Order: sequence, then C-alpha cells, then structure tokens
Amino acid sequence: MLPSPTDPNPSFFSALTTDLRPRHVITVIVLLALAIALTRALNIGFKHALERHRQRGTLLPETATQLALTRRLLAFAVWLVAIAIALTQFPDLRVLSTGLLASAGLSGLVVGFAARGTLGNAIAGITISLAQPIRIGDDIEFRGDRGVVEDIHLLFTVLRLGDGKRLVIPNDTVASEVIKNLTMGGVTKVARVEVLVPPAGDPDLTRKAILAVAHDYESLDRQAAEPEVYWVRIDERGTLLRLVAACADAASADRLGQKILARAAQVVWRRAL
Repeated sequence: MLPSPTDPNPSFFSALTTDLRPRHVITVIVLLALAIALTRALNIGFKHALERHRQRGTLLPETATQLALTRRLLAFAVWLVAIAIALTQFPDLRVLSTGLLASAGLSGLVVGFAARGTLGNAIAGITISLAQPIRIGDDIEFRGDRGVVEDIHLLFTVLRLGDGKRLVIPNDTVASEVIKNLTMGGVTKVARVEVLVPPAGDPDLTRKAILAVAHDYESLDRQAAEPEVYWVRIDERGTLLRLVAACADAASADRLGQKILARAAQVVWRRAL
C-alpha cells in the first residue's frame, strides 16, 4: 500500500494556508486599508467638529468629553469589524472571527475573568461620557489630590495635578468612588481662554505674557493647579495657545478671560507691527 501523499498531521500554519487564495490576501489588505482610511476620516471629522465649536464659542466641557469618547468608540468598532471580517478569509479562524463580531454586543465581550476589569473600565467610560459627573477641564479632588481633568479615554481618565504631574485613574474607579467636583455647582470656575498668534507674531512671548497675567490675577484659586498654557495647534493660520486657570468663581474667570485677551492683543499686534 502506497503512503498517502498528504501529511496526516499538518501543522497549524499549513492547515491555515491550504485553502488560501490570492483573492483572500487582497481582501484582507483592502479591509485593513479601509479601516485605516475610516479611522483617519473619523479623526479629521471630529477635529473639524471641535474646531467649529471653538470658533463659535460653543465648546462646552461636556461637548468635548462626548466627542472625544465617541471618536474612540467608533474607531474601536471600525477595527473590530475589519479584523473579524479579515479572519473569515481563513477557514480555520472563522470561529474566532464569529466571536469577534459577536463581541460587538456586550454579551460577547466577556471572554474570561481577566477581561472583566477592561470591560468594566470601558462601560464606566461610556457612563462617564453620558452622565458626566466629571468633564474635560473640570477642577476635581480625588483621594486627597487636586487637579484638572485633562482627558477622558475609554479605559482611564487623566488628571493634571498642581505640580504638573499626571494621575491616571481607571474609569471604573472614577465611576464607583466619591469625587469632589469643584467646577460644578459654582464652587470654583476654570477659565479656558484661547489665543491665536498669527505667523508674524511671537507665540513664546505671547505665552509668557498671558501666563504672567494669570499668575498675578488677584482672584486666582491658589489651592488649585497652577495656570498653564498649552500649545494646541500650529498651522498656516498661526499658533493656537490655550490658557487653563482655576479662579474663585465664574465672574472672576470671565474677568480673567478679558484680561488675557487684552494682553494677548497688545503683545501680538505690537510684535506684528
């Protein structure tokens, strides 16, 4: 009896590539390219949405929080579907791809005890985005530390402390513990002022000038994080700077905003002339 020409115990790689055809490879490449393109389109779209809100003066903390988390959720969904469909091109991995597609529903995401913490953080991130006990830019106290909420990701929240360090907090901890929000309820107010320095101006000089005004402001909340100026964007229109400073109340924050804009106008136009 002649031996079989095929290996009775093929390796996993051999079994995986036995029925693979060029069209399968092309399909996988096209899917990954589409995922990259859709992700970039989402990022650009949400960036333009934020820019429109800034130009209209309607960029509220809750709006920024919702847009940031929605962008990340949509990007995650795009890659989840693309990878799951790509796996269907491999017959031996179709069971795995079916599980990935099912994981788009909450019931399919729990794949073991180790995944429960990650799932809890993701659900907590969505809850924070909807209920908004804290928002981007809020001045909060957490376990004795005080700082400004710098960003809210799907799995964790970043808190900027008074010494400039960052405290990374899992979202399920944020959702389950008592946090003192000093911005909500009028206890204090975080002033957020944006200044566009044209190409002919000096952004470094402008930054130092508005920081000096903020540090010398009499109604600054001295117990909160120190005023800080961020470099938001640099393009053909110029350099966009953002001042974040905690004040004693809403009226004080408004007055600081007017002082910052007036000082920035002096520095920018004097430099331009």
